[in-house]
Amino acid sequence: MQDKVVLVTGGGTGIGMAIAQRFIDLGAFVVITGRRESKLSVATDRLGRKSSYIVGDVSEAGVPKWLIQEVVEKQGRLDVLVNNAGIGSGGALIDVTDSEIESVFKTNLFAPLALAREALPELIKTKGSIINISSTLSKGVMPGISVYSAFKAGLDHATKLIAAEYGPQGVRANAVAPGFTATEMTKDMDPGFVKTWEDLSPFGRIGQPEEVASVVTFLASEDARWVTGQIIQAGGGVMM
Repeated sequence: MQDKVVLVTGGGTGIGMAIAQRFIDLGAFVVITGRRESKLSVATDRLGRKSSYIVGDVSEAGVPKWLIQEVVEKQGRLDVLVNNAGIGSGGALIDVTDSEIESVFKTNLFAPLALAREALPELIKTKGSIINISSTLSKGVMPGISVYSAFKAGLDHATKLIAAEYGPQGVRANAVAPGFTATEMTKDMDPGFVKTWEDLSPFGRIGQPEEVASVVTFLASEDARWVTGQIIQAGGGVMM
């Protein structure tokens, strides 16, 4: 990945930051985005000189176009787009509000599609790659996750459609589907809930952000040049 330029949304913490670090370790320059400048600033201090950040909410109309323009203007190119930003939603469907459905849709499906749309002209130039961060729950069926699962399933299908549509122009599109992963979002969850996920995995534990990141960088690399339109599970065998 030497001298490649990578954009990672939601890159200030957790899986996104681990992805950014992995790309940097492989020689890339990484731009991370997110809504919280404090988190992004701390992250780039840790990531070092081969990183920068742009504050922006990818769920807002117009922001995806602006973000891609900023990256290309400042870095001169774009080789990899990682659509990592996402928000959760849980609870019985009967209790989910319109605003919650809209919020999850805008972040988990609208934003990746809009960012891909804006990035594609640049990725066609560089024969680049799109990697969407999905979830094992895009295929797994569990009560209380209908909204989140539905939009992640939509993201999986969109990934395959992008791969089919833009493969002839040299662009690959894949998705990585993490399972329950130890991040800022999950660290304060009920231990009993965490234990449930540990028991679901043949390995008897939850995942680490770095274990997801290594799959992402593989898919972005030349080693995966014959891989496109795939949803790769990185969830420790949960919901195989």
